[in-house]
Amino acid sequence: MDLNRRDFLKVIGLGAAGSALPGCGGETAKLIPAVLPDEEIVPGVANWYASVCRECEAGCGIIVRVMEGRAKKIEGNPDHPLNRGKLCARGQASLQGLYNPDRIRGPLQRDGERGEGRFKPIPWEDAMSRWVAALQKHPGGAVLISRPVPGTLAGLFSTFMKEISGTVLFYEPSAERPLRAANRKSFGIDFLPDYDLANTTYLLSFGAPFLSHWLSPVHFGIAYGEMRQGRPAVRGRFVQVEPRLSMTAASADRWVPIRPGTEGLLAVAIGRLILKEGRAKLSREDRCRFEKFYDPFSIDRIANETGVAEEEIVRLAREFYTAASPLAIGGGIASEQTNGTDTLVAINALNLLVGNINQPGGIHFFQPSGFPASSAEVVGEQALLDLKNRTQKPSRALLMLYQSNPLYTLPPSTQFRQVFEEADFIVSFSPFLDESTAMADLILPDHFFLESWGDHVTEGIAPAVGLAQPVVIPRYDTRPVGDLFLSAANRFGGGLKERLSWTDFRTMVREQWQDFFALRQPAQPFDAAWVEALQRGGWWKPEGKPVPISQRGAPTAPEPARFEGSEKEFPFHFYPFPSMGLHQGEGANRPWLQELPDPLTTVVWGSWVEINPKTAQEYGLAERDLVRVISPYGVIEAPVIFFPGNPPDLISMPLGQGHTFYGRYARERGVNPLTLLAPLIDPPSGGLATGATRVRIERTGKRGRPVLVDQTGQGAKRHTEEGEA
Repeated sequence: MDLNRRDFLKVIGLGAAGSALPGCGGETAKLIPAVLPDEEIVPGVANWYASVCRECEAGCGIIVRVMEGRAKKIEGNPDHPLNRGKLCARGQASLQGLYNPDRIRGPLQRDGERGEGRFKPIPWEDAMSRWVAALQKHPGGAVLISRPVPGTLAGLFSTFMKEISGTVLFYEPSAERPLRAANRKSFGIDFLPDYDLANTTYLLSFGAPFLSHWLSPVHFGIAYGEMRQGRPAVRGRFVQVEPRLSMTAASADRWVPIRPGTEGLLAVAIGRLILKEGRAKLSREDRCRFEKFYDPFSIDRIANETGVAEEEIVRLAREFYTAASPLAIGGGIASEQTNGTDTLVAINALNLLVGNINQPGGIHFFQPSGFPASSAEVVGEQALLDLKNRTQKPSRALLMLYQSNPLYTLPPSTQFRQVFEEADFIVSFSPFLDESTAMADLILPDHFFLESWGDHVTEGIAPAVGLAQPVVIPRYDTRPVGDLFLSAANRFGGGLKERLSWTDFRTMVREQWQDFFALRQPAQPFDAAWVEALQRGGWWKPEGKPVPISQRGAPTAPEPARFEGSEKEFPFHFYPFPSMGLHQGEGANRPWLQELPDPLTTVVWGSWVEINPKTAQEYGLAERDLVRVISPYGVIEAPVIFFPGNPPDLISMPLGQGHTFYGRYARERGVNPLTLLAPLIDPPSGGLATGATRVRIERTGKRGRPVLVDQTGQGAKRHTEEGEA
């Protein structure tokens, strides 16, 4: 469907007109068609309601088509500055989360041994009493592991855990922790910037998968289109440097293969040439610092270590510094090494050398929105592993989980399961029975996000505050997690009750917005501003105010990346990459996403091992042969797919499959490559180094059954072991 901004405002306007009908008591009754009186529902007539997508951490604005109380279709909000009417496959498939047959339908308590996944229903009153009793039994011993929830819910979680002397960890397995750490070292700023892809003339990307899963792929996909085709006289050039030909690299003008873990060295070589050839735009003081750093490095030595020819390095440097608006970015495999943060600091230095900070086509740091209660500092894997090392067991006696599945996203080599096994009591608020929730003693299921109130603060890329409203009535006997924490605070009493005295989460959200509008738009009556925000889907301004950069840090010498496993015994680098549809595994219970073909191999519904055809020939492997992949920490089996985009010494696999729980569409389908990974960390950021494990392969003598989709132009055909399906 093509819904432009004018059409969006028109249909939202109709919704607003309907909301003004007599007899509607509050905003909920006005804005949720399912709770309207029957006589106000017109069969066959659709209404659109604005909200915020929560399928990933980007927080795109969405509008939901609702008919007779059922959500029928989701599109991007044309008015939202982040996604401007576009929406990715995961957002489109969120309806299959709402109507998923494997949703948890009410509170459950464990009925069997911990981890068996056997539960029985329990009344809400009993469930809440058990949870509050556990909180009171373990003063100072509660830990909440939550997905990042920037907005009012982050404030609620933080206040709650602080008042009970507990710990809250906002954890995201694919978090760009090295990027934040590098920006802190380079610029002294702790939030993410906006990369102005739309106006750059030369984009040099070190592994950043911005067209598939980096930061906000929808936002950068739009900007990339403008960079390539949005200016009549200028077509921006794009060079991608990374070991594997990703979907992003396949869209580039030039792909530069490089040895894993040496991307920072290449950035150093380019920076040295920029300085040596007198093209750096630095003050005299900054120039001295940078020259002191770059002088010891040798271009030919770096060429030898990176595998990038010296003439290619010179060409990259000259193309970069002669471009009108050059931009260097880094992420993905370049940051997922033990030297990931140092690598990104070296890449940041290229932008400092050409002076593109807060310039068109460069890096922009925008002033944060100032929304109250929005603090949700995202942590990496090291923060979770630190729980294991706490000497006082009572300090993690009560473990709580909110839409976080660390037993799936952390490699078994980290032995994080020990934290679950030693916890006295485990509570999960997940709407699905995933691997971590299966270990719970008590499950208090949250509403799906389309059934809930909430907000989402987007900093950096496009400063905005999205406002989420329920667009349908809850399907099952679930409760919003915000209401659960406020109810628990009321039962707990004392200072906790005083700090969190709201009767329900909707009231808390509304008061946060009232405080926000009092600062941002004091002249406008709040009721009018609130209704306008509900109709638009939040608050934002066309242009953000840039933050001046005072710190210009020179790079530090990048340490060589560490790899687990000897090169002789384990001859291959191993790279598990997030699937575009399933991502880190969150989308595996959505059939539409399982059905979405991988853009480079066209495989659906399973796992596969990508091997260079020459390597496969050396091992006597045919395509679809089942191969055993072995690391120092584990063994998995998956079918081979020939992939010329891998260098001969690299094995790659998609993430997302291999669930032991998580519903009928995900369970026991494919394998989880994280099983193979070593527990190595990038120390400055605390992020897991997913590219730091070496592997070897063995033939099994069996044939696999991967399903490939062949787009023939006469409709999609599937090819399996038995032939066309």
